[in-house]
Amino acid sequence: MDPECRAISKLILPAIRASVAEAMNREFNYKQNEIAGALGVVQVSVSKYLNRKYSARIGKVMEYIDQRGLNKEIVKGIRDGVRPEELSREVDRLCASLIGEIQGLV
Repeated sequence: MDPECRAISKLILPAIRASVAEAMNREFNYKQNEIAGALGVVQVSVSKYLNRKYSARIGKVMEYIDQRGLNKEIVKGIRDGVRPEELSREVDRLCASLIGEIQGLV
């Protein structure tokens, strides 16, 4: 697997999902099954995100995302009920921007 693809699938996407899950739960009282549906993951994954059952590396990237408010457009899109394709494009945009930024972080 390409190192960039590995970074996206094993580090960046889980960090984005964890960040969005926490924001949806904390700020808007979304339930785990609602978050799972919006993110396209199973409820067990959301439970792990909310209970911080992920690697320290994912935690660092998530913290980076949270501190800079990089999850705001995705959270807003979920709240506004935008189409999944639009959310996917926003996630792709964030992934692309994070690839270069996180290399020195983790």
